[in-house]
Amino acid sequence: MKKILFVLLSVFALAACKSTPVYNVGNSQVPAGLSSKQVEKNIVKALIQKGWQVKNKTDGKILAEIMVRSHTAKIEISYDASQYSINYVDSTNLKYDAQKNTIHKNYNNWIIYIDRLIQTGLVEESYKN
Repeated sequence: MKKILFVLLSVFALAACKSTPVYNVGNSQVPAGLSSKQVEKNIVKALIQKGWQVKNKTDGKILAEIMVRSHTAKIEISYDASQYSINYVDSTNLKYDAQKNTIHKNYNNWIIYIDRLIQTGLVEESYKN
């Protein structure tokens, strides 16, 4: 019985550390009527709200980084008044495999949360206009 329990716990522990394909957000639509400045403001707000640091901001691009314990991730968000994209740049201790294009599942969750916050902020912003 102890062996079976040990095997099951080992399988669950390994499954929890599973790598998944890198999740990028491509050409996500922005509600009509917003300016690129409004899009930028909402992206930065979402990043800060989730603990990301804006490292560099140029016209139409934001480079951001997050540090969680010994893990780091860097992303680039390109945007304009009609769309935005979130792309993986680099990471440390997140099991990134360039050949397989896989990464620790937590990275993908971070990107999904950022995307949801950006979308929510943009929709709210569009109602103000």
